[in-house]
Amino acid sequence: MPDTAATAPEAPPTAPPDPALGPSPIPAAPAPATTPVPARPVDDGGIKETVESILVAFILAFIFRAFVVEAFVIPTGSMAPTLLGAHMRYHCDDCGYGFDVNFSGRAVGDEVEIPSVAGGKVYNLNCPNCGRKVPQEDPREPHNDATSPPVHYGDRILVLKYAYLLRRPDRWDVVVFKSPEPQQGVPPYVTNYIKRLVGRPGESVFILDGDVYVGVPDQPQREFRVQAKPRAAQDALWRIVYDNDYLPGRPDWEPPWVPLPSGSGWSVVDVATGKPLRALSFDNAEGGGWLRFDPTLAPEKQAFTDWLAYAVTRGQSAGESYEYGGLVGRNNVSDLKLSLFYKRESGEGPLRLQLTKLDETFTAELLPGKVRLLRRGASSAQDVEVAAAALPLSPNATMHVEFMNVDYRVTLRINGRDYLQTSPEQYAPDVAWLLAQHRANRPLPKPDAKIGAESQACSLSHVSLWRDVYYTNHDPDRPGQIHWGTPDFPIDLGPKEYWVLGDNSLMSGDGRYWSIPVDLPDEGLYAKPGVVPERFLLGRAFFVYWPAGYRPHPRLPGMVPNFGDMRFIQ
Repeated sequence: MPDTAATAPEAPPTAPPDPALGPSPIPAAPAPATTPVPARPVDDGGIKETVESILVAFILAFIFRAFVVEAFVIPTGSMAPTLLGAHMRYHCDDCGYGFDVNFSGRAVGDEVEIPSVAGGKVYNLNCPNCGRKVPQEDPREPHNDATSPPVHYGDRILVLKYAYLLRRPDRWDVVVFKSPEPQQGVPPYVTNYIKRLVGRPGESVFILDGDVYVGVPDQPQREFRVQAKPRAAQDALWRIVYDNDYLPGRPDWEPPWVPLPSGSGWSVVDVATGKPLRALSFDNAEGGGWLRFDPTLAPEKQAFTDWLAYAVTRGQSAGESYEYGGLVGRNNVSDLKLSLFYKRESGEGPLRLQLTKLDETFTAELLPGKVRLLRRGASSAQDVEVAAAALPLSPNATMHVEFMNVDYRVTLRINGRDYLQTSPEQYAPDVAWLLAQHRANRPLPKPDAKIGAESQACSLSHVSLWRDVYYTNHDPDRPGQIHWGTPDFPIDLGPKEYWVLGDNSLMSGDGRYWSIPVDLPDEGLYAKPGVVPERFLLGRAFFVYWPAGYRPHPRLPGMVPNFGDMRFIQ
């Protein structure tokens, strides 16, 4: 008769007990019967899905690059120091201030041939903060001297493509576009340029005293209006005049903040050592005095002019020596910002910050619980109050104070908030007078900057002075080459035309110089010389994602990104 139940496998024999291990263990129950699991076949669909996912990722990346964001590298210094092209880095061996200087290499399309070390020239360079001349050779720091310094690549940026399909470009945007000016040895309209947009369709634009003026074609020039920059753009366009946090150590150096009169209560040097102080102080319970910035104490850096440390290599050939005269500031710049941290220790007298532009003097006055803005013209015998506001801060609190006169707009900012600001109705340029000075080739006066205090004890730290970007409308080194944007030849923009300038106005080949029209009859496109057709705009530059990387070794490329300098582009 057939079996009807499964038979359990026979248990293995039990080994005799080992006296060294103690009593015999209880035998384990026999393992249950198991059914073999068949091997799973290879899933061809899973591999296919993985390959498809990778392909989709690549396609999306290409679409993202083509239609959303694309990376570009800055080859030249036309937008410096907002954006750096190929450059050399220095830190002053006296005051410690760090600064960059342009390196001019041979351009190949959008790129510049960049050697690991600059050669063939001995550069004549000065610190933009204290004026110290970079040594010709420095055995202590052989890569921080004027002979064969390392060369760094330009900033790498991200550009938001087709942003202008959703909105019109704004004035002061930093834009990337196809160059409308043909380049030698390169097919036309393929080279990418990056500049700041300053003129929009339907406008007439010219430059006067470093500022951008806008009107409409055929309108009298006296009706043109100066264009004030928005805060974010302006913050990117300040150029150093002097920062008191970087004090030189050379014994013959004199602090540029000079007490007037002497003995009025201001301290700018340590009485015991004779060394300059980083934190300035005032202590006079009954009287007052001023600190005046003296631009002549460091003549090498040409303070209050459009001299720019980044551009000093312009025009220097290989045959010129270390004594080469270098770049000369051609124009006086009177748009300034005074920045400091103020702490009142005692007393109730005012702190005064004063800036002079042409024949107008503006004074910001800080009192306990109140701020005032005063104005005095050339024909005025005394100050007149322009505006006032409450200051709801503790009188003894440390305040970050910024006082600026830029684009004919005076602003007092405390802890990041604008407390006082003039309107165009209160303060505007005399365009007719400025035009007369320009056409007579008369230089405009240098500005004045002062700090005053009265009946108090206080300290000032992180004191710095800055000047605005200065766009030029003439170039003595290249006479007759600036074609557009001068008061005599404003650029008139058609319905889909824009005008652009480089922030490094001394070195930028921009809309001022372009002399060839865009003529593409097969595409129905014609644009006058000097303009950027709307169709040529590629997008808005918005982020520096790889700022001119550090070199692990002077002869290696910049492989280490400067994370601290990653920034949004304004």
